[in-house]
Amino acid sequence: ELKFVFPNAQRMNRGGQVISEIIETCRAHDFTDVILVHEHRGVPDGIIISHLPFGPTAYFGLLNVVTRHDIKDKKAIGTMPEAYPHLILDNFSTKLGQRTANILKYLFPVPKPDTKRIVTFANQSDYISFRSNWEQWIKMKLKLNGSSDLT
Repeated sequence: ELKFVFPNAQRMNRGGQVISEIIETCRAHDFTDVILVHEHRGVPDGIIISHLPFGPTAYFGLLNVVTRHDIKDKKAIGTMPEAYPHLILDNFSTKLGQRTANILKYLFPVPKPDTKRIVTFANQSDYISFRSNWEQWIKMKLKLNGSSDLT
């Protein structure tokens, strides 16, 4: 699931490796960041984000995670575009908030100006909400009488 969220991500199974072994392997292969997801009985409950080679590292607890698999109406969600997204970082105004925003911001490459994909991280009372959207435009032709026809 996170492979769709973070562009250029590679998924690896942890297996029996300890975190220090994973970090050393990633450093040896010139990875810029490592994201480790902790789960309990298949439900994600925590995430570690570490910028390589020297940090910073942050842990985030996860609550109320809804994955694409959990959404019943598959036609409504469509396919996930893989374009680099524009970022919206809302209400990260304190010093710790700015540090957190930087950790999140540097996980994403610079998008093209015309990309229609948007990723939002909104901070409210130290809970960060995440949302991934993409714009869909509907062309309309307006008539003089005020009604509209879809084209």
